[in-house]
Formats: sequence, structure tokens, C-alpha cells
Amino acid sequence: MKKTIAIVACAAFMLIAGKANAQLGYNGGYAPVTLTSAYTNGNTTTTSTSEMDGFFAGVTYNYGITDNLGVAFGLQGRFNTKTSTGNADLVVVSGNSKSTTTQFLLDVPVFVNYSLHLGSSAKLSAFVGPTFSYATYGNTHVTSTTTILGTSSTTENDYNMYGDNSTNNRFDLTAAFGLQFQYSDFRLFGGYRLGLIDLNTDADVKTTSSGLFVGLGYSL
Repeated sequence: MKKTIAIVACAAFMLIAGKANAQLGYNGGYAPVTLTSAYTNGNTTTTSTSEMDGFFAGVTYNYGITDNLGVAFGLQGRFNTKTSTGNADLVVVSGNSKSTTTQFLLDVPVFVNYSLHLGSSAKLSAFVGPTFSYATYGNTHVTSTTTILGTSSTTENDYNMYGDNSTNNRFDLTAAFGLQFQYSDFRLFGGYRLGLIDLNTDADVKTTSSGLFVGLGYSL
């Protein structure tokens, strides 16, 4: 927890401090996440996957080392959500139920990028690097309906994904790579991220994240 706060504080300081050779950018986009869980029971391992829609928005400073090489530091918020029946992401429910999962995360991407200039106004860049993520909020709202002799009753419950009895890990570290096309001050980018940390502290369960992302940006 302390290390995560220190990382976020350091990144925020760098964003605020700025540099003469730094380029500020605003960006937002779509970043669905796939959670892959491996359940181990003795010598048997069962794997399952589930998906959540994700959206992000934030700011980025790209520090130019040379005319083509740079390092981009970012700070962004991310929102994940999913509505399903039966078992929900990160929470197990049973019976005739409908669940809505909502998750908010704070991301600090650090990407090394290399650009090829395509004339005076356009350039194509490749980027790679880690993203440090911390889940600030996670909740699953479950609505269960029971029908007995033609009479239905509904109950609603909320499950804190990071409560005292939860085995979910708030911190995630992903490796990402992708391409970006910039024309004048506008940017179009996309890539893929792969989780490097187990999101479940249960010794018999290993959960990792992954997913594509695509977004639009504007540079000042």
C-alpha cells in the first residue's frame, strides 16, 4: 500500500513539475479487461475467463530524450463494469440472480516510445512499458429472485470486492505495448496489456488480467 502511494505521488509530482522538452497530452478510450482464473485442486487445474467493459481518461507527459526517443509518464482513472447472471466477476453468487460489478482504478503508465516522422505534421510511434494500477473501489450488486408457489420475492445485496474477508488484490502490474499515430495535435493509439501479478491471494487460485485498449488523445 505504501509503495503504491509513493509511486502515484512520484508520478503526480512529475506531471505537475513538467519540463521544457515535455509534451502534455489528454487521452481517453476503451479498455476491456479479461480476467483469467486458474483453480487448483490437488493435481487438477481448472481455468475460466470472464470479461468486463472498461473505459479510461487521463493525462500524459512525454519527455523527449532525443528527437525520436521519449519516455511518457501518465496518470489516469479507469472504470470497469459488467452485468451478468449467476457468478459475477471477483464475487461468487448462486441461485437465480443478476449481478452488476463496478470497479474504479488509478493507473500510472510508464512507456518508452520511439517515433518515425511522416512528414512535418504526422508521426508513427511504437511504445512499450509497465502500468501500475491500484483499485480504489470495487462492488458487486446482486439481485436475487425466488419464486415459491407462483409468488416471487426479491432480495438485494452488495459485496465489497476488497472487504476484510476478500482474497482480491487491489494492486496490479501490467506490461503493455502498442502503436500510436499522431497527426498535428491529435493522436490515435492502441495496444495490448498483460497482467504480471496474481489478483487473488488464495493459494489455490491464480487470477491475472489482460486485454486490448484503444484511445484518442490531444497534445498541447
